[in-house]
Amino acid sequence: MNEKEGPMNMNVTPPVEPVTEFEVPLPPDRKRPKWLVPLIAGSTAVVVLAAVGTGGYLYWNHDRLTAASEECATSYDRAVKARKKLTEYLESDAVKTAIRVKDSEVKDAKTVGTLASTVKAVEKTKTDIPECPADGLKDIKAVTARLDKTATAYEKTVNEVRGKANAVNASKTDKTVADATKVLDDSKGRVKDDKVRTALENAIKTKDEKAISDAVKAVNDSIKAKSDADAKAKAEKAKQTAEDTAQTSGNDSGSAGDTGGGYTGYTGGGYTQSQGGGYTYTPQQSTGGSTGGGYTPTPQPQPQQPSQGGGNGGGSTGGDDGYENMCFAYPTDGSPAIQVPCS
Repeated sequence: MNEKEGPMNMNVTPPVEPVTEFEVPLPPDRKRPKWLVPLIAGSTAVVVLAAVGTGGYLYWNHDRLTAASEECATSYDRAVKARKKLTEYLESDAVKTAIRVKDSEVKDAKTVGTLASTVKAVEKTKTDIPECPADGLKDIKAVTARLDKTATAYEKTVNEVRGKANAVNASKTDKTVADATKVLDDSKGRVKDDKVRTALENAIKTKDEKAISDAVKAVNDSIKAKSDADAKAKAEKAKQTAEDTAQTSGNDSGSAGDTGGGYTGYTGGGYTQSQGGGYTYTPQQSTGGSTGGGYTPTPQPQPQQPSQGGGNGGGSTGGDDGYENMCFAYPTDGSPAIQVPCS
């Protein structure tokens, strides 16, 4: 060194090192005891373990609450869906159609009454669905169990109502099939087209109520068509028979003088003088006549003639006094005598 070193200042105080929490300042002339180091290390370990244990418990408990809450939420959704499903089914066309079925439309009337009473009871029953609690592991689990029970009850009720509605529909189908089978049996030989009976038979096998209904209508229409056709043919035949009978009667009637009636002239007959001086009437005899009838005319008195003189014949009246002589005529048929001019 070119410069001359100066004398060292012995009065300068050396820097003091910081004391940690684990270090205890000792006098310069003393050392730490050997038992003090392990004691300090053990105390530190206990503090660390306590902190770790508390944190672990809190984490474990939080995880359990989270899992329980998730399970409760799942049960809540299940209960809500089950209630909605029951409500929708009660308002469905399937249930409404089954409820409207009458006792006379089913084979077993008990099914109708059972369904009606079940639906009525379900509609009156109201079950609340509780919300899941925000905390409290015990409370969360209790609500979860209640929600599961409610969901199960709703699901069971849906199945019960569906089963009873199906029983009504099945009984209705049985009645439809039985009635259609009777129609099929009774329509044999009575339809205009036998194809409709074949269609009905096939529909009965399918148990499709719509197809059976349509087939039964077709059979009934065919029965009516044949009945109307038969009635029309019968009426036409009766009319033709009447016309033929009338024509035959007209041909047999004939004309006057024929076998149908009338008469021909009469010859002979008249009045003849009897031995007693009177006159006896002899009826004219028919020269013809008919087999179909005819008649004998009533004798008519002859025109009066001027008197030709007295007569001595018995039964006469009058004489030469200008009055006409009258005689009694006695018909040969035994009828009473009539008075006629003697001429």
